[in-house]
Amino acid sequence: MLRISVFMSLMLGLVGFKQEVWAEVSQTSPQVAENDRLLEEIKERGVLRFGTASGYAPFEFTVLENGKNKVVGSDIFLAQAIADAIGVRLEIVDMEFGSLIPAMESGSIDIIIAGMSYTPERDKTVDFSHYYNQDNQFFVIKKKDQDRITGADAFKEGGKIGVSDNTLQATLVSEKIPTANKVTMRKSADAISALISGQVEAVLLDESVAKAFAAEHEDLLAIPSGLDVSADGKSVAVPDNQPQLLAVVNDTVDRLVENGKMDEFLEQSYTLIRENQKDSWLKYWPYFWDGIKVTVIIATFAVAVGVVLGFFLALMRLSDIKILQVVAASYVEFVRGTPMMVQVLFIFLSLGATFSLSSLWSGMIAVALNSGAYVCEIFRGGIKAVDKGQMEAARSLGLSYWATMRKVIFPQSLRSIWPSLGNEFITLLKDSSIVSTIGVAELTFQTRAVTSLTYKGIVPLVIAMLCYFIMTFLLSRGLSWYEKKIEKKFA
Repeated sequence: MLRISVFMSLMLGLVGFKQEVWAEVSQTSPQVAENDRLLEEIKERGVLRFGTASGYAPFEFTVLENGKNKVVGSDIFLAQAIADAIGVRLEIVDMEFGSLIPAMESGSIDIIIAGMSYTPERDKTVDFSHYYNQDNQFFVIKKKDQDRITGADAFKEGGKIGVSDNTLQATLVSEKIPTANKVTMRKSADAISALISGQVEAVLLDESVAKAFAAEHEDLLAIPSGLDVSADGKSVAVPDNQPQLLAVVNDTVDRLVENGKMDEFLEQSYTLIRENQKDSWLKYWPYFWDGIKVTVIIATFAVAVGVVLGFFLALMRLSDIKILQVVAASYVEFVRGTPMMVQVLFIFLSLGATFSLSSLWSGMIAVALNSGAYVCEIFRGGIKAVDKGQMEAARSLGLSYWATMRKVIFPQSLRSIWPSLGNEFITLLKDSSIVSTIGVAELTFQTRAVTSLTYKGIVPLVIAMLCYFIMTFLLSRGLSWYEKKIEKKFA
């Protein structure tokens, strides 16, 4: 309990430091909410930080432009119009949909445009603009089921409906079709894949998105759901109690809706989708290759930092100094006792917001800190496995403690820990996919980008699995080769 208390104190101190620094630098909530100064700060900063969740074409999706990821879509065009109205540059912050409101609460973003609709829960945290889009709700079903499923009434006696997490559709199914079994997926493409494989009977989507998916799958059909959504629509979310910023957003939305620009934005988005669609899966290779490179960068950084951090943590745990033991043990137990996804989000929303770190740096730091805890235990086990007489003999010959560890103990322990260390390297390569939740364009993120362009979910996943397998297989062979060298050296 002492160890947990010590580490929790350190974490709370970090959060307190973050809040103090952020308040001094940008005076975000609650001070800004009281003074309604966010619009003024955006103008002073010269940048409007706009949060979105790509992968929901035609509203927001990712394309490769000159070898770099670019988020495009009708929502991005709207965000640019708002930035132009304020007179500042637009900065796109792409992440998982469920992370957007926490990011706004932390001060990482200024507005959210991601097909978000009003809910009483969200309204407690953010304010919503006037509607910029009011799509009808459609079901995507298999053509063979069109006689059986004609609308929401088909689910009065049960049935499985697929929806995306934290969306209007998820709320509609819960409130208006309570007899249905709601199956929640992370992305719309995942729900469509579940429909194709027979895991659900229908997927509820906005009309434009539903028709786009149906058009790309010969055996699927988009039909009206029959749900009354006249009171629902997509809005821009802004931080609570910021009427000046909300007024600018509402003025821009009203103007674009009245002059038909929002419809033009949708047409431009469909044009971009057609231009980026390929006639062969091989032509999507640049997306996967870009993701592979970022994945390798994250894993390499995490391994390098994790090994150094883990080694020193292991020495601290083996030290005779009690405070060092407690600090190291507290760190290890806390990190190993919390999910990596939570750690990634914490680093991104705390350190990332405080020190203006990019999502890539936030993700790499989080994965490295997580790795250090596991590598620490690997090193500690290996060092303890070395006979105590080795330490005593080296010290009796006049070697210092650190020289003994470096020249005697560690080389011998490496032989026993290498398989476990190699397994940690391979695990890191796969676990790096978690950073896609904060918008890092690694392999999993790029796979979803291809899915949003092709409206197909299975093939991109198969390609991604093959890429991961090839990377881990090659790494495994390399580690085995080096392990044999170590065995020969100490044979």
